[in-house]
Amino acid sequence: MRWDALYGVLLTREQMEERRMQAGTDLKAGMKQADVARKYDVSTATVCRWARTIRDEGIDGLRMRKSKGQPTKLDEEEEQQLVEILIAGPRVYGYKTDLWNSSRVAEVIRKEFRVTFHIHHIPKLLHRLGFRNIKPKRQAKEKSDKRKQEWLNTTWVQVKKN
Repeated sequence: MRWDALYGVLLTREQMEERRMQAGTDLKAGMKQADVARKYDVSTATVCRWARTIRDEGIDGLRMRKSKGQPTKLDEEEEQQLVEILIAGPRVYGYKTDLWNSSRVAEVIRKEFRVTFHIHHIPKLLHRLGFRNIKPKRQAKEKSDKRKQEWLNTTWVQVKKN
């Protein structure tokens, strides 16, 4: 596979591992670091880091490792309790409308579980829990289907004729 054909395209973790392993093989075979950097379109600092890893850990040191990340703030039981609260609805929790938003959910999490979430992270959390974003249809409070039908039968008929 030619890596220069992928220039400007983000590689998957598997593709990056394959590139590292091929570059490691070239380094072990005696190719200069600058040539390896040019061949695989990476910086010389990256190749230097790969060479140091090969020296310290061997070629297997270039293999992909498990991606580290911050552990979740809520355990499975707390997430299930949150789902139950959200399904019950905002009115049950004391809000005046039937709409959940990020700040309300963050407030519920803070009150119930004593954990803080940034409101920009709430949609990711809700998606992971199986919820999806639905915007309510806008509707006038004064809307009356009966008055609408009366208008269509009287005024609209007159307007349409003219």
